[in-house]
Order: sequence, then structure tokens, then C-alpha cells
Amino acid sequence: MRRFCIASCLLIFLCGACGALDPSAELKYEPSRLAIGPLAIGTWLPAGMNEFRFGAEDRAQLAALGLNMLEWTQRYEDERGTAEAQLMAFAGERGWQMPVYYEARGFSPYDKLHNWARRSPKSVTIDSLQLLAASLETQWREKPAFGGYLVGHEDYKRAYYPALAAVVKALATADPMRPALSVGKLQDYEAASAFLAALFDAGGSANIFQQEHYVFRGELPHSGGRFQRRIESLIEGYDQVARGLEGRSGRWHAIVQVQSEERDGQVYYRKPTAAEIRLQAGLALTRGAAGIVYFLYSSGIEVLRDREGNAIETRVYEGLVDIEGMPTPSYSAVQELNADLKELSSVLATRHFHGALSSRFLLENELLQAADEDLEFGLYGDGVALTHILVVNRRAHAQRRVHIRVSGGEVTDALTEVPLALVGDAVELDLGAGAFRLLRVAGKGD
Repeated sequence: MRRFCIASCLLIFLCGACGALDPSAELKYEPSRLAIGPLAIGTWLPAGMNEFRFGAEDRAQLAALGLNMLEWTQRYEDERGTAEAQLMAFAGERGWQMPVYYEARGFSPYDKLHNWARRSPKSVTIDSLQLLAASLETQWREKPAFGGYLVGHEDYKRAYYPALAAVVKALATADPMRPALSVGKLQDYEAASAFLAALFDAGGSANIFQQEHYVFRGELPHSGGRFQRRIESLIEGYDQVARGLEGRSGRWHAIVQVQSEERDGQVYYRKPTAAEIRLQAGLALTRGAAGIVYFLYSSGIEVLRDREGNAIETRVYEGLVDIEGMPTPSYSAVQELNADLKELSSVLATRHFHGALSSRFLLENELLQAADEDLEFGLYGDGVALTHILVVNRRAHAQRRVHIRVSGGEVTDALTEVPLALVGDAVELDLGAGAFRLLRVAGKGD
């Protein structure tokens, strides 16, 4: 059996990666106000990249992926309507959700809500915002897939936040039942707490922040210390988002890297493996994510230009499908993962997030006493008591048999209800490379 670290070990004798309780620190986390709800499983840019392409084959590939949410598309219109309307209809036929992004009918491109968040607060009038919000709600209200409003994307500067708050307030007045969504990397906001206040405290009952953080750079190996340090940076970002949502009635989604990207012929991001894609999703769930969104579905070329229109950089993306719309190897990996996420959602939907732990530095808590190295844990319960542990294998290159020691009664697999074997006083479980499992602890929250 691999080295198993017990709580009675003196810290001075422990190796740095071994999980042991720190008697000077304890888990202090306010359970999430909202239950996780059904996991959102979505993809960004679902229909072509350089042009809108949404024929029968494209529809079939997208439908078979196992999603329940679509997000963003091109500004495009043909005899069948705008790209946004075509995707909205497609999503509605399947019972999926889709937030709207572009402006309501009759408004110029400069009036879309995203641009309101970028404007000087002095240029935002309450009457204009309320008219725009009401127009959007009226335009889309009869569409069954209409799932909210994508109002911000990488609006990092502090000057944008008052306008964002005004947008959120106007939307909450016009449509209190649907969330406002904003996308970015929380660590890049000039004042993260002020941004979160603008998004979550200005109005609405369940707004959503989507954290985008891509760590699989071209030079990154698939295992070892450098790999784990990059994973640590991803976890730290997720931690920051989870902490930012404490005490707020909101949710967050993880935008998961599935793309490769070349910049001017050099590999900037490499394609994550199937296990690395799964690992990102599992780590997000250990920090209370209510959704997994894949970036990027489509493939193609993006040319960045300066104000004069001169090309300054060329980026070549490969997503879940290639430039012809055919599945890449990561398509089947995501398809398999989505089936597992839907099964997991059947249990997590009614649970509240209670905090996270790492075997690298276990804090004092009432449930998890000790663990093997390179494991992450998400704690879930009913909003009062802990009932479930989500366990994630940080090693995306190897499957493992691991051991954890848990307080309480019998530990079962939460999905199969099969009890886990005991080795001494430790629960033993098998984890695939980058994989996760949800455990139920009897006697907790019963």
C-alpha cells in the first residue's frame, strides 16, 4: 500500500506532499446559499468559427455531445434568421439553455449589453438600460431555451464595474427570473471584490460568473513537479472564485480548456489529454462549480488587427471538432465526461457546497481526517451538515488506488451505493487518471 499519512504524525517528519492535519488551522467556510442545481454542461462558440456553419451534420455532432447549454455565436444573419436565433431554436428543441449576447431588435451594435459594461458610468442612463433590458426580455421570452443574459467578457478595468452594476440592476428589474452572466479570469480583475459586488449584489437572485483559466501551455509536460505547479495555479483561481461567492446568492461555472492554439506558427496552448480535461472538471467541482463550459467547440483562424486594420497576430485554434466540423479526439473524451457529469448531477443538484480541502495541506475538519498525496476534495452537504466528499486524482498520467480516513459511518460510492472497502481504518478506492468520485458518508446529515 502506498504511504498513508495519519493525523497523529508530527508535521516535522512529514514529506511536503503528504496529507496531514495542521492543528493550527481549520476549515472555515460558509456553505453556499444556493444548492448547486442541475449541472450546466455547455460549450462556447458551437457553430463554426470563421463563418457561421450550421448544417445537418453540424447539428448532429453538436446534439450527440451530451450538452445542456450553448453559449455565444457569431454576429450573422441569413434567410433563416440570425445565428443567435438559429442556435436558440436548436437548443429549445433539445431542452437546452442558452444566454443571449447580442442587442435586442432595433438597437445598434453599440447598444448590446456587453458594451454597456465597458462604457463610462456617465454615459449610462437608467432609462436607456431599462429600455434595452425590457426589449431583450420581450424579444426572447417565448423561447424555451432562453436562459439568461451574457453581459460581460473580460471587463477587467475598475472603471467598467459601475456600468456593469447598472446593467445587472436593469436586467433584474426587467427579468428577475433569469441570470446575468459574465466571463473572465478573476485574478485579472483590477479589483476582484468590487467586480463581484457589481455582478452579484446589484440585482438578480442567481447570477453566474464563468472563470476562464487555461494552464496547458505548449511546453507543459504531462506529469511531474511543473505539471502539478500549473495545476496548483488553476486550483488557486478556483479557490478565489469560491471564496468570492461566500455569502452571495450566485453560482459559478468553469470554462475548461479543450483547445490547442498556435500563435504566429508557435504552439501556445497544447491540446489537453482526455484525463487532463476530466481533471479540470473535477477540480472545478471540488470548489463548488455549478457548470462546466468547454472552450472551444469549433476550429479555425483568428486574425488580430490594430486600429488601422493591420494584422498583428494570427491564431489557429483546434477545438472539439475540426475546421470541417468533424470530431477531434477530444470530442469523444468530452462526450464520455458529459455522461458522467450528468450522472453526478443527479446527486449534486440538491447539495450545497461546504468547502474544499487538499491532501497537500489538510485543514482541521469534521469529515476528512487523512489522505494519500495529490488528492483534492470538495465537501458537500445540505447547507448545515456535511454528507458527501468529491475526491479528485491530481495525477492526470496514472490511475491509482488511494486511501483516505473519514469520520462518521460507512462510506459508499454516492452513485452506485456500493460500500467502499476498508484497509485498516482507511477507505480504499480506485481513481482513474485525473478522475473523480463522489462518496456518501453514512451518519452525516441523516
